[in-house]
Amino acid sequence: MSNFVFKELSAGGQFDPLALNPSAPFTQAQFYGQWQEALGRKVRRLVVSRGSEVVAYLQVIKYPLIRDWHYLYAPYGPVMKNYEPELLEALAEYLCSLCEVEKAVFVRLDFTPAPEAETRKNLGKYFSPASLATYHSAYFQPRTEWFLDLNKTSDEMLRDLDKKTRYSIKQAEKAGVVTEIVDHDFNKYFPDFYRLMSETAKRNGFQLHAKSYYENIFARLENNKNAFLVVAKYQEQILVINLIIIFGEIANYVFSGASSEHRELSASYLAQWRSITESAKRGAKHYNFGGVSGDDKMYHGWQGLTLFKKKFGGYLVEHAPFYDLVAKPFWYWLYNLRKLLLSYGSK
Repeated sequence: MSNFVFKELSAGGQFDPLALNPSAPFTQAQFYGQWQEALGRKVRRLVVSRGSEVVAYLQVIKYPLIRDWHYLYAPYGPVMKNYEPELLEALAEYLCSLCEVEKAVFVRLDFTPAPEAETRKNLGKYFSPASLATYHSAYFQPRTEWFLDLNKTSDEMLRDLDKKTRYSIKQAEKAGVVTEIVDHDFNKYFPDFYRLMSETAKRNGFQLHAKSYYENIFARLENNKNAFLVVAKYQEQILVINLIIIFGEIANYVFSGASSEHRELSASYLAQWRSITESAKRGAKHYNFGGVSGDDKMYHGWQGLTLFKKKFGGYLVEHAPFYDLVAKPFWYWLYNLRKLLLSYGSK
């Protein structure tokens, strides 16, 4: 019999993955789950304990798959204290029972912190490494992100920037681009934000979520004291809006939209610089630019955005491979086959 207790929390329960890891990803934060619930998705928040000690936090989101079947996904989760085999076995057993309740074909896990190679051997005893063909989805988090260390003064960070990046920031200021930090009345800026996001998506060749997804987020930002917008304007025309959310030690560059007009003014560089320096002022220790294309070219449509992010300096963070708990092997095989055929069709 397992010594671990799995407790599901209600909406008002205390769900705090930062207690285990101050660098826990915001996708395991309670407010992120609430965003998903507002879209009609079912979210389960689990606290795993042994005696009085909490050893893991897990937030899973339910997505439709085929017919009446679903799958569950824990974005950058579970957040674990350690990877002892007994805990992994208990987690697998619990998730099997959860799949029966939710009629889920599989649960996709995104272990945080990323397990070492030796630990992955133990993971393989209870979970299946996911096929690379299944990595491509708007709902799955990227495998590589770009981070910047904020434990420096503004002058030191400015000095460490690429020479051309420093020039672009100064050029924007000299041209008359001004920035504003917004931490309330977010909905006022939503029409401009979505317009700019749409322009950015079209320009860079990626797909957006439904408009309601972003509307829901903006409507709920009022209750998040660690969220702010950086708005860059030129002659009263809004050219760039960045959304930054600080969770624990990490400031997250969540969304950004930039106009196709006046791109010669380098407003995006100034807005990004203000996002970084404001995050440092608010106590963040690291700045997460979000997903970038790695050496494997998996996210081949991100080259332009990747180059922009890297111009501010920083380092690459590689996440662990996806691991799946397979509850229905036949339907899981069909899911993988479909994804494989789609990946071939896109080449």
